[in-house]
Amino acid sequence: MGIKSLLIEIALKRKGEIGVKLGIGKEAKGKIKELWKEKLPQPSTPEKVKAVDGSRNRKDYAGYVIYAVGACSLLFKGGVLSDESYTAYLDLLKPEEYSDSRLRNLMGIVETKEVLKDIDEVNALLIDGSIIGNAVRPIVFEQKIEERMKNWSLKVFAGIKEELLKEIVGSSLLYREVEKYFPGDSYPLVAGYLEYLEYLYTIYTLLERGRGKIIAVSKHSNSRNYELDRVLPDIAVLNEANLPPGYTEPKEIPLGEKKFSFPGEFEELLPEKKFKVFYFKLSSSKGVYKCETDMEVEEALKILRFYEIMGYPYPLMEAHRRVKITKKDIEEIIGLLAFKGTTGREALNE
Repeated sequence: MGIKSLLIEIALKRKGEIGVKLGIGKEAKGKIKELWKEKLPQPSTPEKVKAVDGSRNRKDYAGYVIYAVGACSLLFKGGVLSDESYTAYLDLLKPEEYSDSRLRNLMGIVETKEVLKDIDEVNALLIDGSIIGNAVRPIVFEQKIEERMKNWSLKVFAGIKEELLKEIVGSSLLYREVEKYFPGDSYPLVAGYLEYLEYLYTIYTLLERGRGKIIAVSKHSNSRNYELDRVLPDIAVLNEANLPPGYTEPKEIPLGEKKFSFPGEFEELLPEKKFKVFYFKLSSSKGVYKCETDMEVEEALKILRFYEIMGYPYPLMEAHRRVKITKKDIEEIIGLLAFKGTTGREALNE
């Protein structure tokens, strides 16, 4: 018997046992009834809308990682797709320590810089994921990086931040200097911290230049802003409630409410940035999604309704399809690099 056969046996024995049993209580039902607005505003044709999504993938070697990150933006004029644009970056992370956290920030840098292209020319920005969640997500090595490393990074970053913004991944220009001053175990900490600062600065720039245009849509969320359940996030409870098309009463949430402090100058720049946060459902047969916007809520919903296909905004659906970087893509790219490395799994023919 192989492991798959054993897992099949276990699955058959436990059929119907594993699952989330919400059992929405009377209190939660009452809250939802008060929160949920069933009348959606009528859709309207937006003039110029840009939709953006990002992707990343990697191949792990013994001690380092080759990765690719990319972003796609689609420009819609009068509801019709008129242009597409891409940003991509390919490099090696050495060592592989903290690579998950660093790659998340690197993808965020590339995606946000793609959003910033021609941002002044559009009326609305459809962004995949949570702006708030991305801004306040801590780096996993926050407790390991020493104050001297942070201070050096903040000083270097402050002197060239505008120049870094012009590069796809500006932090990469500093890797050699980081290696010079912080060799060994300190290197990935400082390099990762600089990437984190660059990411925060791209978000700040987006919030400034894209003010009044942002509509961020999340398929998943751990937020409990409405406190519908003691453990499960709001989106899980709302999906279980089998609601008609509609949306929740919005809440205005500043970034500072979700995080104790940002590094350096960002503690002054970011905390007061606010978003109207709500959940919406565009189709009776589809799910509930989360929206963060700095537009008027009804205006954001008009745009979401106009582009709705199968309960989801089509521009984001299409951007996701076009930007996805697959495992096969990574293998082909590494082949073109003529790169030969050791993964450590050669003996397993993998």
